[in-house]
Amino acid sequence: MHFQKTIIALAIGAGLAAQPALANPFAADAKRNLDLINWETGNTFFDDASLDMKLRFVAYDRDSYRDNPPNMMGEAMYDSGERRDSALAVWLNYESGWLWDAVGFDLGIQGAKAFENRGFEESTQLWAKNDVTSAGKVGVANLKFRFGDEEARIDGRVGRMIANLPLISSDLEKAIPETYEGVLLNGHYGMVSGYMARFDGYSSEKSTNHEDLYVYVPGSVANPQTKDIPLELAGITLGKQGVTPTLSFHYGNQDDYLKKYMVKLEAGMPVGENFVLGQFLYHKQEGGKLYGDKYAPVADHKADMFAINLMAEVGQSLMLKAGYSQVGDDPYDLTFSNQILGLDNNTTLIWNDFNHANMKSVMIGGAYSLAGFGLEGLSLVAQGTYGWDAEIMEAPTGGLMPLTEDTAWEGVAGLTYEVFEGPLQGLWLNALYNRDGGGYYNHRGGRIMMDYTINFF
Repeated sequence: MHFQKTIIALAIGAGLAAQPALANPFAADAKRNLDLINWETGNTFFDDASLDMKLRFVAYDRDSYRDNPPNMMGEAMYDSGERRDSALAVWLNYESGWLWDAVGFDLGIQGAKAFENRGFEESTQLWAKNDVTSAGKVGVANLKFRFGDEEARIDGRVGRMIANLPLISSDLEKAIPETYEGVLLNGHYGMVSGYMARFDGYSSEKSTNHEDLYVYVPGSVANPQTKDIPLELAGITLGKQGVTPTLSFHYGNQDDYLKKYMVKLEAGMPVGENFVLGQFLYHKQEGGKLYGDKYAPVADHKADMFAINLMAEVGQSLMLKAGYSQVGDDPYDLTFSNQILGLDNNTTLIWNDFNHANMKSVMIGGAYSLAGFGLEGLSLVAQGTYGWDAEIMEAPTGGLMPLTEDTAWEGVAGLTYEVFEGPLQGLWLNALYNRDGGGYYNHRGGRIMMDYTINFF
């Protein structure tokens, strides 16, 4: 259904969007089909090929509204988080058909031009630095293969790709996407399906280059060391998504000088025209000791967090989701390397992380389609999060936002509109208003993202 393309367009960290039964809202379904070339060769390599172009405008705006900061440092801190970014981007994506019904390739190029990128440089949303005016890259370049039939099949990709897996996902709500380089293998046999992936290269949404995943190993200042740290993922599912009850287990790990891993257990079930899904997730990073030497000590980065995520699709119009997360005794400053977007807890929103030490957080949100009122393609979305019992941290530490009180909140409301027919066919619009408070920066603002997708053939 068209509504499934919009149900989780709330914020970064929706998490559940990676489930095949729940479509990714940032992969818009509507396209303007030009049919410039109508292949009918009888060869699937040509007949199944496609060429799409996405034109995108995206803008972020964030302003401080707190009038009485606790001190001069606090005043500077609140102002420093203000940010404005906007850009126009073009994504060109070619997917070949299948040679011998077995092999093919994908090629994707993305480029963007900055209209505005100013404010606190550490808060950039679209760019690595304030002086960046344009960006472009070959984000997708892979060989793909498939073997088997409906009962048993193996397929995969080798090279650069946009990832949408249960533990990680390419950040697609920016001017250009995150992309990964490595190997992805999927397979199914009857009611059992699974995947394995190993990524050793990565390009963030703020980068034009693909680089190896590596880390500087703490050690002597005179003899710094680097280490390759591929990201390894695997998962297995019993049942057929969206058709029968399912039970899934997912695991990911990355072994840099801080060993880290994530596990996720999921259970889903269709109930008539409805669908429910639950997740339990645990994320841990090794700690308990200092790294480096007396000249270059590296702090203990011990961290762990668990989360429970719930979601329900009710009929064809309503989606509800909720979540609870709890952080351990240390700030949860854990991510896979290079700030890879991990699909962990629903309580993560656009700006705030709710990841301070001992913090408990709850979240509720949802989306409602107005198609029943004759407004096809229009949906309203909202989400709110509240966190409490956190250790106060008045200055930014370890990539976390400062917290001047032990509670914090954040809310998002907006709409998504997608056009499937008529002269504007292929248009997709998402507009969100965001406001946070409590011990955080106390900001307000939002994001506008608009796509127009053309299918040439």
